[in-house]
Amino acid sequence: MARISPTDCVLLHANGFEGTIFHQNATTAMSFTSRGTSIVASLSCPERPLLPTILVVECSRVDFTNEPPRIVCAVEGTILFSVLMGPRPDVSPCKYDYYIYRVGDIPTLQLLPPPLDNFMDEDAGLLLHGDGEFMVAALISTDKFDLFDLHRFDSRTGAWSEVVVRLVEPQISFPFRVTRNSLRLGYHLTSTVITIGGEGGRMGWVDLWRGILICDVLDSKPEVRGVPLPLPMDLLTCNNGRGAELGGCARPLRGIAVVDQCLRFVHLEATISTAYRTTLPPTDGSDSDEETATFPNPVMSDWVIHTWSNSKMTASWEDWVVDCKARASHATIPSKVKSKMLSSGLLSPEGANPVRALGNLWVSHPALGTDDGVVYLLARLRFQDPKAFIIALDTRENVLLGSAEFATERKRGAGIMYFPSNISKYVDPKARVLPISEGVEDNFEESSLLEGTESVEFPNVELFYHGMEFDDDASVDS
Repeated sequence: MARISPTDCVLLHANGFEGTIFHQNATTAMSFTSRGTSIVASLSCPERPLLPTILVVECSRVDFTNEPPRIVCAVEGTILFSVLMGPRPDVSPCKYDYYIYRVGDIPTLQLLPPPLDNFMDEDAGLLLHGDGEFMVAALISTDKFDLFDLHRFDSRTGAWSEVVVRLVEPQISFPFRVTRNSLRLGYHLTSTVITIGGEGGRMGWVDLWRGILICDVLDSKPEVRGVPLPLPMDLLTCNNGRGAELGGCARPLRGIAVVDQCLRFVHLEATISTAYRTTLPPTDGSDSDEETATFPNPVMSDWVIHTWSNSKMTASWEDWVVDCKARASHATIPSKVKSKMLSSGLLSPEGANPVRALGNLWVSHPALGTDDGVVYLLARLRFQDPKAFIIALDTRENVLLGSAEFATERKRGAGIMYFPSNISKYVDPKARVLPISEGVEDNFEESSLLEGTESVEFPNVELFYHGMEFDDDASVDS
């Protein structure tokens, strides 16, 4: 059975966190903003798995209330993050400062020059190469389907450059008829950027619905080629063959990772039924225009995790090898893990009404860990519940490895973003627990007696299950 270890894999929260409540530690590094004010970054690294590792940022005269620092990407012991500063027309129209934060024996924080026009976080990735060098690369679409602008910041030159790159090997046609609801598969919209590595500095711009655009960014004349992804057949064949309507970001249902230069891919197949809840008029005699109304109430019936691997990365669909298929209703839950889940309310005790089993949890955002066969998922008690837990599933053995309360949304319906990282390997064990000041509202419990019940609030982005539909007869795969 796989295991989860904080020395191998941590869950890095995608948002930074305001640093005024934290003490500095051995991970702390300081720099200056584009306005000349000070900025400090540290890491909070809990000793136990499943609790989030947080990038802590303190920046003079910058308000993080509406938009906290955002982690753009992280590779090994290096993080690229952005801070909203507002426009400075005299320097650059870009509203963000971008920083490279590196942990290690001597942590460093480096402000990058303003990126070129049309730069967006979603298009940017990070490559480590040479002896401590790095490159930030962004692949940007143009008005021609086979041409892209490649923006590169190279630490060796300390400057941004731009080059036009050609799509020399487009993604091959889909092996099925594309229905009207599947037209989203016809164009590429980057969901995430992955670092594959190798001599040419291979990186991949991933549309989780469609495929990957791969480019060797260290080449003097880089080119782009397409690699397909496993198709979401449950979504493409439902509704009597019409398929679910695909759209928006696929992250709530799909994820990708690179482990030892091998692509690993995960897809969440959810079975959702529709019950109905009724709102009755008030019974206290007060006047009200409210009438009896019935609303659809989505219920998770079961969910399945599918995983694939691909070490060849050519244009062939056959490169993708099926690894696992793990169904929640068939999963084994060890007694210790089950006890914690009962205490936190994730599972209901025997005889409870309604019954809440593992397959009834609203799970989303599957993420492949650096541990062999481990998939992490956000889990909620009900659809769009503001409180989110993390669960870890060994998909090879279909065994649940653990759960912990991860975060609580400040805005109902928001999503909590995260991704597995091995950055903890580069942090001194003595700096893995960041002490919290007393009397802070958003406290972070570190007592092992409360393991599985920790929480801290974050502002985040919208969560939505794409392709989910509700019919009167109540059952649909999504």
